[in-house]
Amino acid sequence: MCHLSGWRIGKGEGYADLEYAMMVSMGAVSQGTPVVTIVHDCQVVDIPEALLEDHDLTVDYILTPTRVITTGCARPKPAGIIWSKISCEMMGRIPILRSLRSREKQAGKDVTLQDEHQHLPEPHSQHTAPPGTVRRPRDPPPQESGPVQAGDVPSNTVYVGNLPRDTRVSELKRALRGRGAAPLRLTWQGLQHRAFLHYQDPAAAQQAVSCLQGLHLGANTLSVALARQQTASDLVGSCAREPHPDHCPTI
Repeated sequence: MCHLSGWRIGKGEGYADLEYAMMVSMGAVSQGTPVVTIVHDCQVVDIPEALLEDHDLTVDYILTPTRVITTGCARPKPAGIIWSKISCEMMGRIPILRSLRSREKQAGKDVTLQDEHQHLPEPHSQHTAPPGTVRRPRDPPPQESGPVQAGDVPSNTVYVGNLPRDTRVSELKRALRGRGAAPLRLTWQGLQHRAFLHYQDPAAAQQAVSCLQGLHLGANTLSVALARQQTASDLVGSCAREPHPDHCPTI
């Protein structure tokens, strides 16, 4: 739907707005590039400007079966990708976004995703919160009993716990890809209802933790955390204690 002033409202999925923002990020278009939309006459309607947000794309020309409308819209178009509007799920579905995000991060731009904003700590307040209103951080996954035979695993490893007992490796890998958090390798410990995800570096591991918060498999909400506090014996020692043909494959 379009307004005579050039305001445009799509289906609510945001793909047209995102395509334009990606082209701006790549330098393919600028504020002076005309934007044209084709709609039916009945789709030219009154749209309150209050419905528009910073990421919404406006149009310069509206083509209908009976009219060519020059909007003369003065509202600025998106100046690039607004990363705070992008979810981890969308990052997984659109591979080019990962490349553009990496490039803008190197340029010093704020590339914090929508999901990451939800998990950032609140800024310090001058007022002390009433007792009982501050949520304590989630405890790290419990360690296996027994002596520790090695140092801590690298921080590029992510712990995933509370896996349903009938979960298959393929189901977990599919869920990880859906969140844009596919690891380089996966260590499966199905009998212990957990897995360890190995990423290229600590930054990639931290990104995966943010993307995987709230992930469900079946009726279970998975526990996800950096595996710094899991010992190396948890990764390899448990395989020796519980011999099983598919107990602890590294995939």
